[in-house]
Amino acid sequence: MATLRAFADKHGITFPLLSDAGSATIRAWGILNADATGREAGIPYPGTFVLDAQGVIVSRSFERAYQERETAAAILLALQQSVAGAEGGTAVVGKYLVARPGQTDTIAAPGHKLTLTVDVTPGPGIRVYAPGQAGYRFVTLTLSASGFTAAPAGYPQPRPFFYAPLKETVQVFDRPFRITQPITIALTPELRRRATARETLTIEGRLEYQACDERVCYAPDVVPLRWGIELRPFVRKQGP
Repeated sequence: MATLRAFADKHGITFPLLSDAGSATIRAWGILNADATGREAGIPYPGTFVLDAQGVIVSRSFERAYQERETAAAILLALQQSVAGAEGGTAVVGKYLVARPGQTDTIAAPGHKLTLTVDVTPGPGIRVYAPGQAGYRFVTLTLSASGFTAAPAGYPQPRPFFYAPLKETVQVFDRPFRITQPITIALTPELRRRATARETLTIEGRLEYQACDERVCYAPDVVPLRWGIELRPFVRKQGP
């Protein structure tokens, strides 16, 4: 308990921490790492449980190593339990839509898994095409920076749209929608150094799309995007 109290005081932690004597709670939850020995004996597998107000488990996720794990905000965004979901940046106005970058975390450490977002609002009467739609330049989010790895971006369910002049049904977004982009900050010596120096990791992105209305399909357009993450060193509790 004394070790936890010192750790909480040092890092400004105000929520309760469990001093799990004999790993009783870890065993009760079935997450004891039986392969751990020595000083690490009794530790759990690194993971996160999410409970609702009634104490029912609604989500659980586990990582291969404690150094890489999803942030709480990223988990809640994936569960759609966060109303705001992500902190928004400055909106970028394109020719036929407005894109607002956002992120679940503005401060993170090497190894943290967080989610970048793009909230897209098509202009009046405008539709853009969902990923995979043949024959059109569909919406694509690409990132061009180092210092992280990116998982495939997530897109919402598109809406089928029947275009009478061509007698075709296409998959489109014609109302506000959100793109989610999970990333993992690299655990390299360079990123650790930058985190110790409390530098900012800047991520550049491009939103490519083709817009159409009832009369014409316009030339493809590109909206530049940017996110900034304040790096901090990974904090590990010292002591048993």
